[in-house]
Amino acid sequence: MEYLYNGNLLESERIEQVSHDITNKYPVISLDKAYDAALLEDKISTYNITNDFKLNRLYNIMLVYRDNKYLLLYIFIDYLNILNNNSNISNIYYDIAKDIKLYLVGEHSFPFISDYM
Repeated sequence: MEYLYNGNLLESERIEQVSHDITNKYPVISLDKAYDAALLEDKISTYNITNDFKLNRLYNIMLVYRDNKYLLLYIFIDYLNILNNNSNISNIYYDIAKDIKLYLVGEHSFPFISDYM
């Protein structure tokens, strides 16, 4: 997925750009749902994109699609790949991953990131 600098854009332009980045990576995601996920994201005001930022975007997409466990699992695999293949990631993303796994098997409610901060 692309993570383009958008700190210079108007909010509406930024949300549109992020929505298109999401749907380009995941064509099965509707533009309306991508828009909802993009609304949750902060602007990108640096060219150094961290893994935490990438995980946060994937989390936002999963949050929007939490009622569709098939699609959520599809996004969760990408989330896990970032966790497993990188270092210097905030511990909250590992904790969220554990609870999303439990959610997928019906043993936990969907985790809200605000509960981990």
